[in-house]
Amino acid sequence: MSAITAIQLRDLVKGLPGVSLQGDGRAAISGIASDSRKVRPGDLFVAVPGTKVDGAAFIAKAVAAGAAAVLAASAPASLSAPAATTPEVRLTMGRLAGRLYNHPDHRLCLVGITGTNGKTTITYLFESILKAAGKVPGVIGTVNYRVGESSWPSDNTTPESVDVFRILSAMEEQGATHAIMEASSHALDQKRVSGLHLRRGLFTNLSRDHLDYHHDFESYYQAKKLLFTEVITGKWEADRPDRALSPLAVVNLDDEYGARLAKELAGEGVEVLGFGINSPSADARAQNLALTDQGSRAELIIRDARFNVASSLLGRHNVENILAAAALAISIGVPPAAIIEGTRKLVSAPGRLQPVPNRAGITVLVDYAHTPDALQHAVDACRGLAACRLITVFGCGGDRDRGKRPQMGVIAVTGSDLAVITSDNPRTEDPNAIIAEILAGVKSAGAGETSAASAREPAPLDRGQSVNPSSSRPGQYLVEPDRKKAIALAIGLAQAGDIVLIAGKGHEDYQILGATKVHFDDREEAERALKERA
Repeated sequence: MSAITAIQLRDLVKGLPGVSLQGDGRAAISGIASDSRKVRPGDLFVAVPGTKVDGAAFIAKAVAAGAAAVLAASAPASLSAPAATTPEVRLTMGRLAGRLYNHPDHRLCLVGITGTNGKTTITYLFESILKAAGKVPGVIGTVNYRVGESSWPSDNTTPESVDVFRILSAMEEQGATHAIMEASSHALDQKRVSGLHLRRGLFTNLSRDHLDYHHDFESYYQAKKLLFTEVITGKWEADRPDRALSPLAVVNLDDEYGARLAKELAGEGVEVLGFGINSPSADARAQNLALTDQGSRAELIIRDARFNVASSLLGRHNVENILAAAALAISIGVPPAAIIEGTRKLVSAPGRLQPVPNRAGITVLVDYAHTPDALQHAVDACRGLAACRLITVFGCGGDRDRGKRPQMGVIAVTGSDLAVITSDNPRTEDPNAIIAEILAGVKSAGAGETSAASAREPAPLDRGQSVNPSSSRPGQYLVEPDRKKAIALAIGLAQAGDIVLIAGKGHEDYQILGATKVHFDDREEAERALKERA
């Protein structure tokens, strides 16, 4: 994407703490690679210590491919190329990438967003708000990496630090003034955001996800917290510019972990702009909410500003997302008029309660909800809109946190009239074994299995009833392991006035079966099923 001027290894690592040079420091470095298969002549090969594979095992292969030097925790005695050694390989890699790409993050106004749910929707909202303010935003996120008319596929929500700087450099070349980055807990834990100069950090919420990686909530929270204690404070930077804006965290005070984060950051001297619908002491609040099947409206009060917003985004949780994006915008000086206009212009975020148009009188919504909290929000939003029945199609991913499966089963059957339980991305697990773990929760909630014939006219839940696993009367359920057939089944059973929520994959256009990724898009399958029933 971007041209790099070669720099000598000794100049590249100059002044970095804990870095030692071995061999000829005059080696010219014109790129950085952490995958030996992608090494090009002149690259610095970074031997990243991994949980399964140690990059040090590939040093010889990288040098044979033309690596001009190596960055590693220690250098082999037989190494023929110069090396820089450090106990903090990942941290140093990000710092070096910033230098090699001449720090586009110093000129762009870069903000980071972390949390379990809401990140992607907030990036789309904030992007729309910045455009309304006459700015040129770039986005690094779950759906893709984009700026202007250009976009690149997103392999990870937050790419490796070298790729982050490469993408930011390309965005700057295309005229970007701002950049918005989703910061995943994996990326923070692995220091993939090291070396970056962030002006702002935003915390959405914390609920069950990624416990297969983090193992417990405390470790998950501490990983998210790094964005605020290490990144926006500049502790992971190597070359800190004069700060045009002092470090500030925009934090959801309605969330238990957000409230905790706000208190802990205040104790560390980080300014906090708290937001919340249920927090009267927050700096940013939303009131007079109006939620309909056409969207949402609310009055926002953010510091000294008070204004009304209207959006086509559905559900209370999206009002929270709008409030978060608005608070972030106010914190960098964006005027309310641009917030109002940008919020109005965003029709939907891909795969986030995204409508599938049809003439059958059915509301079909595709959502990325793949965690208990996200599924609860999606079901709650749909429940508030349903004139008739809510039919929810969902499954759980394989080779991931198994503990959430029964929880999501409970949420689906207690919030829906009918749950169609199917596969998500089974990966290397048996889809039927995953479904069995979902059914453990479904059955514990007292839900009854039904047939397709009986499900055409089930008794609906009482309208307006609270979606609460401890008090709601459960709906019924069907099992169809084939996701394509499950979507067709749900849409075939729906009648005018019903809502069909297809949850779990959202914007994804693939399904992972074993080790194979095949094309599959819930939106396409829904469109096909709607045409077939017409």
